[in-house]
Amino acid sequence: MLNNIKQQPMMIFLHGWGQSAQIWHQQIKHFSPIAHTYAINLPGHGGAADVFQGVKTQDDWMKHITDEINHISQGKPVLLVGWSLGGQIVLSVQQHINHLAGLVLLSTTPCFRQQEDWSHGCNDEVWQGFSQTAQTQNPKLMQRFFQMMLYGDKLTRKAMQTIAKKAINKQQPPTQQGLQSGLNLLSSLDLRKNLARIAVPSLVVHGVQDVIVPAQAGEYLAANTTNSELHTFEDCGHAPFLTHHAAFNQQLEAWWKNLSM
Repeated sequence: MLNNIKQQPMMIFLHGWGQSAQIWHQQIKHFSPIAHTYAINLPGHGGAADVFQGVKTQDDWMKHITDEINHISQGKPVLLVGWSLGGQIVLSVQQHINHLAGLVLLSTTPCFRQQEDWSHGCNDEVWQGFSQTAQTQNPKLMQRFFQMMLYGDKLTRKAMQTIAKKAINKQQPPTQQGLQSGLNLLSSLDLRKNLARIAVPSLVVHGVQDVIVPAQAGEYLAANTTNSELHTFEDCGHAPFLTHHAAFNQQLEAWWKNLSM
């Protein structure tokens, strides 16, 4: 494909529900000297507008994200890094990204909620917590959600507070519409049929102790996409790029440098 991937790829990061581009601060710091980096704020998150001009349906919303990614990349080879909801968006738009070189699917799933034929999803109790948070925008509930993300990492309270201070955009919290739109996507997207159409190399990363997206979902992704590599983190929850950032960054850097282009 493109032989300059090892020199300066465009790494585009998509965050998850209720967070912002700020959550990628450790990755931007690490990769900026060796790659073009950009973190997108999803609608209603991190100060981004709730609704963009001409966006009325889910397909319009995905097209807007696709157009934004293609505009940012400016013809460079693209590595899409999607976490949680951001990973589902990556799975949704990847076929329409110009010069796509690889996917990084981080703590994500093709189908977020449990269904009769899908046992690797979020259970109803956790889902109700999300819904309550979106409806009330209660800061305490948002804090509880963040703590749930880090469950399984064996962090002290002080360490968790330090991570949250740097990762959360408190000046521009998500809007109610942004949270609800994200929930609508999480509830409706079922991308299991999309996996067979992924043609580029994929790195699947998951925390073994993830209580939001079970690790089995990551195993399913790796097993059902061609040319994929699975990497798991022990004693790790829903955000390995935050709690195991050094190891994650090294893993990601080694992976894209070894891509055969």
